[in-house]
Amino acid sequence: MPLAYAFKRVIRSWQLFTALLIGIILASTFFAGINIKADTTAKKALEEALKDVYVDMTIQFTGYKAASSSLILSTAQKVAEIEDVTGTEVVSWYGSPISISETETIYAEVLGIQEDSRLYDGWLNKPEDLGENETYIVQDSHLADYFNVGDLIQISFARESYAYEPLTLNLTVKGFAELDEKTLQAFSAYGDVLIVDWEKTLRPFIDKAGLYTGISTKIFVYVNRDVLISTWDIDGSIERIQNLEVKIVNTVGGGVYVHNHLLWPLMRHRFTAMFLRTALIVVSLPVFFMAWYMGTTVSDVSFNLRRREIGLLLTKGFSRRQLLFTFLTETLLIGLIGGAIGVLFGFLLNPLFTTGEYSFDPSVLGVYTIAATIVFGCIIAFLSAFRSAKKAANMPAVQALREYIYIEETKPYKRKWPLVALVLGTYKILVFAFGINVPQIIMQLRPGNFIIMLILVIWAGVDFVLTFIGPLLFFWGFTKVLIQGSFKFQELTARIVRFFSELGALATKNVRRNPARTAAIAFLLALIVGYSVQVVGQLASEEDYIVRKAYADVGADVSVSLSMLDNASSALETIVANVSDSISNATVEYSFTMETAYGERLEARAVEPETWLKTAYYEDGWFSGASVSEAFEKLASDPNTIILEKNVAKKLDLNVGDIIHVYIHPSQTLDLKVAGFFGLEAVKQPGQVYIPEYPSGVFWSYVPQILYEQYREHVYASPRILLNVKENANATAVAEQIRSLGYGGVECVEERLKETPRSAIQSGTQDVQRLGVVFAVLAASAGTALVSAVSMKERSREAAIMSVRGLSYRQMLVVFLTENLATVVFSMILGLAVGFIIVHGNICAANSQAFGLVMRRIVFPVPYAVLLLSCLALIFASVILPVVIMCRRYLTKLERMVRIR
Repeated sequence: MPLAYAFKRVIRSWQLFTALLIGIILASTFFAGINIKADTTAKKALEEALKDVYVDMTIQFTGYKAASSSLILSTAQKVAEIEDVTGTEVVSWYGSPISISETETIYAEVLGIQEDSRLYDGWLNKPEDLGENETYIVQDSHLADYFNVGDLIQISFARESYAYEPLTLNLTVKGFAELDEKTLQAFSAYGDVLIVDWEKTLRPFIDKAGLYTGISTKIFVYVNRDVLISTWDIDGSIERIQNLEVKIVNTVGGGVYVHNHLLWPLMRHRFTAMFLRTALIVVSLPVFFMAWYMGTTVSDVSFNLRRREIGLLLTKGFSRRQLLFTFLTETLLIGLIGGAIGVLFGFLLNPLFTTGEYSFDPSVLGVYTIAATIVFGCIIAFLSAFRSAKKAANMPAVQALREYIYIEETKPYKRKWPLVALVLGTYKILVFAFGINVPQIIMQLRPGNFIIMLILVIWAGVDFVLTFIGPLLFFWGFTKVLIQGSFKFQELTARIVRFFSELGALATKNVRRNPARTAAIAFLLALIVGYSVQVVGQLASEEDYIVRKAYADVGADVSVSLSMLDNASSALETIVANVSDSISNATVEYSFTMETAYGERLEARAVEPETWLKTAYYEDGWFSGASVSEAFEKLASDPNTIILEKNVAKKLDLNVGDIIHVYIHPSQTLDLKVAGFFGLEAVKQPGQVYIPEYPSGVFWSYVPQILYEQYREHVYASPRILLNVKENANATAVAEQIRSLGYGGVECVEERLKETPRSAIQSGTQDVQRLGVVFAVLAASAGTALVSAVSMKERSREAAIMSVRGLSYRQMLVVFLTENLATVVFSMILGLAVGFIIVHGNICAANSQAFGLVMRRIVFPVPYAVLLLSCLALIFASVILPVVIMCRRYLTKLERMVRIR
């Protein structure tokens, strides 16, 4: 009977379970989404790994088979006839020293390939035919510098016995092979390679030379990857690949070794997928926690609406165990439904999780994802409702029949654990606020006493754990102590709403009547706001750091590094003449070395101050002692000035305006006036990695280009051209155009940002964190809205009494909004403050582990600011809209009753 009643209750009174169901759907959708993200990210990583596997399997010959070309060819033919093998080819190598002169020898490799070899696919300038005793030298190799087309190269093949004379092969150079890097790596480990035809040139020597010829021969085996490998079934793929390997071994027999190059990427992928899924679930734990906490709050309110039902069931003979079983059955049914809907929504929203790569592809929804999501939905539902269900089942029948009563804690409020949580959380918030890196401070202390060392180790462990749960403990302890454990919050609310007169006092009394629920809502909202600020701030900071680091490394939008022999001025003129439509400014900087009077090296860069400031990338924080404009104005007006590296200035105790004596070359001393300082001070700070004060400085100094021009004949300088691209121009196209002019060393910020290596786990976790903010805010907003709506429904009689006593719609709205908005505003201020403090602390910790010009900073670009403001607006809307709608519904219902009577 309880089981049947539970099903009927869910079907007939589905409105009661809407709040919990929505929370379960959101959590299950996100859980399904991160599993899809893990699978698709791992799939992409596997596809990238398989692209690097040029040859699927190799068969290496040993013994007598290696000395018979006929056996080699027949073996290749047999393997090619095996099912799921798409092709084979024979490849041979022979290493031989080649005399360049009487004193110089180059060790080269003779590579023999067949006519249908896949090497031709990567041969960019492949010939129509490769004749007998003809060879192509790999382009840009060391060997290519010594031979021309038509030259002869003599190769000697050893015999199986010293009694026989070596075999000699004379190769005619027909040209130079331009191979892509991937093909060259697959076919040869050497840079100096001579490509010949296997059948026309190398095969006769294999048969003549015998066993100990030194010629190594392999069969490259290519398999049907589309049939054998399924990224959604790795275990099956591994089994199929291994079975094919067994077939090949059985076919070729003894005397060979079969190397399976596909097996390791597949096995590594299995580990990567598991690790990635675990990593994504770990970073999603805050979202799941919020869904669970919202579920517990909603369950408390939901069971409060069923007080009369509980009392009637108890009077009809239901035992408390049957009641609990009924409630849990309802909960599991809701979890089952929510999990199933979550699977559907996860599939429909998979373009968000996979960034559009697998839009509505059914293959992304595996059996594991479906089963795990449904089980997850049931677990979240059970954990959310168990405590409330148990409390409701143990409610006395007489108390249950009293309809309008809040379910509050029957036990007295205990301050012990909230205070402990508040102390621990406050400690970690202070650590974040002051930017302290506790582990590094402990490592610097290094006490000799064992007891003190043990205490420090325990401290480091506690601090590490609090890094993750400290903010949560702070929010929980703060809201419990301030709202539920005292009247401070209510008193503060009363002072703020004084201008509402009696309505404000009424709202404050309503908050006082239910401090536990108010504390729960405040905790949930503060946690979600703090989490949103933390994640959005860290993602924005990391993205900003990557972009600024790329600009600092390149020097400008585009840079061209030249050799010492290049004429930088003419190169600049040539480049500007060809890309003038796309660039706004250009300049040249020269890097060279000077010496101080103490014989220490001083890295310097000579620049033209006016054009450099317009072109180069720099940050004001890199310069000190004077503003950037003032320092470079001094460089422009006086050639005997220097913007000195800050650490050198500190060591020599120099200030702005002082003179530094330097040697620009051994016989020439210069007295340069310090116009300012450049770089960051490399000193030991509390919680920072110690950076030694190098004599030559950590960074470099700037001098006027005029000074360099006076002594350029005595200085070895490396010039670099900096280009500033126009706003609407394509920097990548500019870089390609410069390369087409024959200049190497071209770097572009756009290209560097595209090529910035990000592991699958790093990119996956960042994408999930970004989406996690949205889902967490949706879950919190839905929970807040539903709790507000249900709370308003609980107070329908109170609203009716207020209306009968003369309160207008506007006055009722003021009362209900005041008591709700007070909690929301308090929670948002708390969450924003703590969120910014956490971002600040994490950035300080990251900066303490690195040293360079570019340091991380707190930034909120427009897209991230819009995301954060949208989250806050959604939370406000989730509080205001239910109150407005329910107040309007009360008055409408009351007016209808008046008209009827």
